[in-house]
Amino acid sequence: MMQMGIFRLLIFMAALLPWSLSAEEPTKPLPTLEEVTKKLDDLYRSESSKSTVVMEIVNNRGKRTLTMDQWTRGEDNALIIIRKPAREAGTATLKTDEGLWNYAPRADRLIRVPSGLLSDSWMGSHFTNDDLVRESSYDDDFVGELSRVEEGGRKVLKVKLTPKKGTPVEFERLEYFLDEEAWVPIRADFYDKGKIYRKMEFRDVRDVDGKKVPFVMELSVMDKPGERTTISYTELRLNIEVPESTFTQQGLRRAAKQR
Repeated sequence: MMQMGIFRLLIFMAALLPWSLSAEEPTKPLPTLEEVTKKLDDLYRSESSKSTVVMEIVNNRGKRTLTMDQWTRGEDNALIIIRKPAREAGTATLKTDEGLWNYAPRADRLIRVPSGLLSDSWMGSHFTNDDLVRESSYDDDFVGELSRVEEGGRKVLKVKLTPKKGTPVEFERLEYFLDEEAWVPIRADFYDKGKIYRKMEFRDVRDVDGKKVPFVMELSVMDKPGERTTISYTELRLNIEVPESTFTQQGLRRAAKQR
């Protein structure tokens, strides 16, 4: 009788085994769309930031490299100053809550960039003015959808962003693919007329002030094979003291003269 009881128990356990093997871990609930878009908006700036970046532009005219210093403060203030090459040193872009300006050091002239030109190329790169200083906000200026999809054999978060009417961007839709755990971007696809026309890839993720940040972004254009612009951070400090005066005309000129 004991042997028969054990035999029946083994049969019962064997019957349960396929169900046990096929059972999946419970799916984690999705974060809120607002949480994810805020994370994207604040990815490189936080409350404030100071960084040095190298931009490499590859196009049909060859290769060009720029070294730049950048400062940000809150959501409205940003300053970018080119340091190298020497012939372009001091050239700058300033963003405040009043608008966007480009600065030409040789003429000592500050030129306002109208909203209609935010989608124009920045310094001949594949990045636009809005890409660099983000006049628009994913949280405020886009309608979003959040889902979980499979990419490259792993589950990732997908954020579909459609600009609201009047948002100064050149694309009709933007789709981000993020690491499911850290919400760090892996890739972003830019759509126009239903097709991907620009693609941005993020890599070399590092920890900065307790925050995971990709130190390399590479933007390529689908109809220009071989062309790309790569931004690589050589220094990034977050939540440091950046005076408000940095984002004035006087502050810009003072910083532009530094070497």
